[in-house]
Amino acid sequence: MITREAIRELAEYESPHGCALTFYYQPTAPKDQSHREEAIVLKDVVRGAMREAEKQGRNECARADLKRILEMADKIQKNGGKAKAIFADSSTGFWREFDLPAKLEGTKLIVNRRFHLKHMAPVLEWKPRVMACLVDRSRARLFRYENDTVEEVVGFHHELPRLGESDGFLGYDAGHNERHVAEAAKQHYKAVADALRKMYERDAWESLAVGCREETWPEFEGVMHRYLLENLLGRFRIDPVAANGDAVRDGIRKLLREQETMRRDDLVREVIGEAHRNGRGAIGLRRVLRSLENGEVQTLLIGDRFDAPGTQCGNCRHVDLKMSAICAACGQKTVEMDDIADAIIGNALKNSIGVVYVKGDVKLEKAGNIAALLRFRADQNTAVRQAS
Repeated sequence: MITREAIRELAEYESPHGCALTFYYQPTAPKDQSHREEAIVLKDVVRGAMREAEKQGRNECARADLKRILEMADKIQKNGGKAKAIFADSSTGFWREFDLPAKLEGTKLIVNRRFHLKHMAPVLEWKPRVMACLVDRSRARLFRYENDTVEEVVGFHHELPRLGESDGFLGYDAGHNERHVAEAAKQHYKAVADALRKMYERDAWESLAVGCREETWPEFEGVMHRYLLENLLGRFRIDPVAANGDAVRDGIRKLLREQETMRRDDLVREVIGEAHRNGRGAIGLRRVLRSLENGEVQTLLIGDRFDAPGTQCGNCRHVDLKMSAICAACGQKTVEMDDIADAIIGNALKNSIGVVYVKGDVKLEKAGNIAALLRFRADQNTAVRQAS
């Protein structure tokens, strides 16, 4: 997986010879087990990039990296269903490769002056460390989920009292035994909940997912500490005894997708509402660029259809919509860009600004496919107002 430190390194990198190679591989469902067709498509993408590099005069500096990726093609497409990102520049000996969740927009290969980070936007968001608790009346299994990997960490087993063969006089024994079993199950749930609370206090997890049958949930929920309930990601139906790691991963992924969708919808609604109230929201490219320059931005929202030409200064990194050869901020030379999304995302990541990728949101599309939640508004600062 890729860390934020690695992302900042990529965002700051600039190839002295224009040979920064960005490669994204997004796996697809193979039509046969041999993955033959997928491998052919991958190799065609690399060979196409070789031809394009040759046209642009970057043949020599890009050839070594393209050849290396071509040689890795079979290995890349047999990567356990994971996506792959490679950033390379043979002119400086730079090579970084990362396994990513299979959430990229497609397989792409670009050779340019800077690494292209726009296509990685879907996987840049922070994901919590999740503890999954699979529980029933007598057993529990805890799984740690981080960076899309699952590991079983501990198990619990509490024997329940056996029910007698006879109900006894007027069914008294049956009722007594059932209450005895219910109390034993409650003590089991409490032991599991206490273990989860202690792990939370040791910072072993940030979100909790519960996997159980429907009839189990009310009993377990009734003994959960408020720390657990406040950090509950959600629950999913599963057989706690028979489930394997893949089933647990699928359950957690579903909960995370639901959480992400809800969070994005709420964030888009909040930003647009704040912008309309002249508050902590900025919508549209010009306004967002100004907010980024002023250091106002807390979270950047970028739509999947965002695409805008512009320029970036090679000296101060100023991004502008105007196709000017001279930077308006420092007077140095600028570089034209077909799409300034990479420059915007790169600047945001370098400044530790959160980046949220929003797909297919009508409200954000109407706002220009780019918006930002602000930490403050410089133009609403009292000193700024008085000076103006």
